[in-house]
Amino acid sequence: MRFLALLPLFLLALAQAFPPGGGRYAYSDRTLQELLPHPEGFRLRYRKEGRVFREDRLRLAPEGVYLLGVSFPEGYFPFDPPLLLYPNPLGPGVAWGGSARFLGQRVALSARVEGVEGVKVRAGAFNAYRVRVAYTTEKGGTDLKELYLVPGLGVVAYRAGEAWVELLRFTPGAP
Repeated sequence: MRFLALLPLFLLALAQAFPPGGGRYAYSDRTLQELLPHPEGFRLRYRKEGRVFREDRLRLAPEGVYLLGVSFPEGYFPFDPPLLLYPNPLGPGVAWGGSARFLGQRVALSARVEGVEGVKVRAGAFNAYRVRVAYTTEKGGTDLKELYLVPGLGVVAYRAGEAWVELLRFTPGAP
């Protein structure tokens, strides 16, 4: 269940969605993200109230972007095997899924690009892929999200239940 509670924004992981030089994202839920280029892909750091509470390790591959593992204050926890977050290429109608062991349980991801939609957030107006994502665990946990993903930028908004989180600003370049 802890895995599901900590998933809100790690779905930036899409090769065509990443700004190659990295950058900083500020979201309406007061989460700040730092996308740091790394030889294997990217590191995505999450901060709240000035403290890093999570870092995703992402690997870029010709077939897509994989989540290798997640660092929390308690340590690093790998996915076995690495979990495909987004296939390459991505477009309307594309669906994918996969599963991996994480924190002692099997976690499954199932996702589909529902279409392209205009979305207006405080950072601007964008044409975005609307992606529906479902995570389940073998212990019965579920997490459903609707993401608005802009190629070359990343997630500009998402809905989880009644909660709406949007991008306030993006600053390009490695932090």
